[in-house]
Amino acid sequence: MNEPSMNKPTSPERAIDADEREFGAALNSFLSPSRPLQSEEFLRGRAHQLKGIERAMYASGRHVLIHGLRGVGKSSLAQTAAYKLARGTDPIVVACDRTSSFQTIIREIFEEAVGASPMLAEKVRGGGFSLNLPWLGLNGKAEVKERPVETPLSVNDAVRLLQFLAAQLGEVPVFVVDEFDQLTSEQAQIDFTNLVKQIADKHISAHFIFCGIGESVEAIMAAHGSADRYFHAVELTQLPWEARDEIITHSATSLGIEIDRDTAIRIAMISDGFPHYIHFIAEKLFWRVWEAKNGGRVTPDLFGLAMDDAASAMDMKLRGPYEKATQKYGDDYAAILWASADGHQLKRRSADIFVSYQRIMEGLGQQRLDRTKFNTRINALKTSAHASILTGTRSGWYEFSEKMIRGYVRLMAERHGVVLKSDHPVAKHPLADF
Repeated sequence: MNEPSMNKPTSPERAIDADEREFGAALNSFLSPSRPLQSEEFLRGRAHQLKGIERAMYASGRHVLIHGLRGVGKSSLAQTAAYKLARGTDPIVVACDRTSSFQTIIREIFEEAVGASPMLAEKVRGGGFSLNLPWLGLNGKAEVKERPVETPLSVNDAVRLLQFLAAQLGEVPVFVVDEFDQLTSEQAQIDFTNLVKQIADKHISAHFIFCGIGESVEAIMAAHGSADRYFHAVELTQLPWEARDEIITHSATSLGIEIDRDTAIRIAMISDGFPHYIHFIAEKLFWRVWEAKNGGRVTPDLFGLAMDDAASAMDMKLRGPYEKATQKYGDDYAAILWASADGHQLKRRSADIFVSYQRIMEGLGQQRLDRTKFNTRINALKTSAHASILTGTRSGWYEFSEKMIRGYVRLMAERHGVVLKSDHPVAKHPLADF
């Protein structure tokens, strides 16, 4: 089995001098804003979690549950771990959506496995094996044909199928179930918990890695009294500063681009620790440097253009709520959102947000709202008319309803010349000493 890796250019250090196609290929080698990583070589800031998963999966019957905020890199950690640890075959990766059920996910695992293994596909088509799974239509006879797993499907049926797949695919297959939080059916959560329990009880050589937000842990642990003994839980938070710096400076150096410390720090700050933003902003910036044909130097002007590029090309799921929230009295609401994203705390008191707001407006040289109007505006940001971009409590604490939007808000603040305070709880610029 070959671990997948991004195709590296022959001379990535001179990529900045290459033509567009070669530079694009080189850039794709080091930055991946649109797809999960699959190679340990490119995974930054997650060595401790990856080692924990590796050690946990030495134990037969142990599975992994990765949870955390959206956009912190759960899929990248899951797929990197899966490709590193699967033995005998590449891992099978499926994703849930709002229509998924226990039955459909098991069917998709089966279909992915058959599609990935010509030998297995041949056995399914030819019926050259014996397997007592009448619900699948496989009876070891010549008329056996490839077809999807039919519903209804019991947990015992799924266990027998996975036992068959494990035997056919190789030593220890790994199955990744992404977006597990999309599976909202309590019965489906119970079925999966019972499934992993039976995989352990029947000594089946296979591992599952589930990815979801924090509620996924509570749901699956509540589904069975002894669920915790079968899972190694990994909570992912935003990337540490050192990892953000590694992504930026390593990719720049590898491409032959000279980036100053201030710019690297600014990207790290704007990103709010979400890997997507780091990769995305760096990608836009490096394209601007390539277009400038200036020997590979990042300049303030190019950085400003890259911020415009990033803001206009951002996913509508992130851009849309911000635009809706600020479309009426735009400057007022925008400044309040920037103030809400100031500093490192994800949840802030309205009094602290108001202090940040005053500082921002003073820096912009604009007249600020009084406290009464400020309170009216910030409360309005909790309503559907403003995309419910903030949530709050009666005691005056506010946070972004979708934490990843906080990074987009920081990007928009930067685009408008507003430098927010560091999102690091200790140092103002913790990268400055690196």
